[in-house]
Amino acid sequence: MPLTGRTATVPVFLALAVVLAGCAPGPGTVPVDPTPSTNSSTTATPDPDGDGDEDEAPAEDTQDDAAGEVVDDPLADRPTQAPEQQVSAGTVAEGSAAEASGEGSAEVTFERDGDFAVVVHLDCGDCAGTRAFMAPTGVTPYPGTLAESSGAYLMDVFEDSAPKQSVWLETDGAWSLRFESWNDLPVATGAQSGTGSTVLLIDGSTAEAEVTWAPAGDEDTFQGRFFGVDRAAARMFGDSVAFTDVVELPLPGVLAITTDGEWSVTPQG
Repeated sequence: MPLTGRTATVPVFLALAVVLAGCAPGPGTVPVDPTPSTNSSTTATPDPDGDGDEDEAPAEDTQDDAAGEVVDDPLADRPTQAPEQQVSAGTVAEGSAAEASGEGSAEVTFERDGDFAVVVHLDCGDCAGTRAFMAPTGVTPYPGTLAESSGAYLMDVFEDSAPKQSVWLETDGAWSLRFESWNDLPVATGAQSGTGSTVLLIDGSTAEAEVTWAPAGDEDTFQGRFFGVDRAAARMFGDSVAFTDVVELPLPGVLAITTDGEWSVTPQG
């Protein structure tokens, strides 16, 4: 049973064609509303580039707020241009991933053949000093923070995004990247747990899930982004302190988790 994410709101999400185990075959589709809803204990402000911060137009200099305190430019630590090294990963399509590897900072380009969100699998070892950014696009004009550690990350969820996109890597070490359609993720059922960032395609029919999280350190945070089969299902949630909470996650759907810490997701209800 395919899912779709087309909607008239901005930002606009790509069509989801996720085929879930146990669903009857056929082309039936239903829209997903990208407007996140929040719960009482784990909430996060939605932002179009998925980096956990609200995007603002960059200021030329730091500015003083009403109280006279210096306010830093929230985009000041993001790159303003692509790395010199250019690497092409090729084309990612349903059933066919694109891959690239190298050493040192690089702009890694890929081309999406089809309407689906792209899952980025990053392997950078211990990732010391490594940062990965989603390159600016017509939809997201500023570089969006993607990753600072090995794991799986969700990008390219906007309907109006160009097929050809890129990831900007800042690193001194070796790295590898694999880009795949989220339709090609393995289907998970029941309770899930792990450490670090991942993207899960979860089958089921429950309405809620108990989510627990323990940070890897003082600077660690948790961000969850969920996409389901109807407009009310899509949501974002997160926190910067350890939590155990019941979150509305009406399955089936795709859950992207961004963190360095330990997490678990147990469907219920």
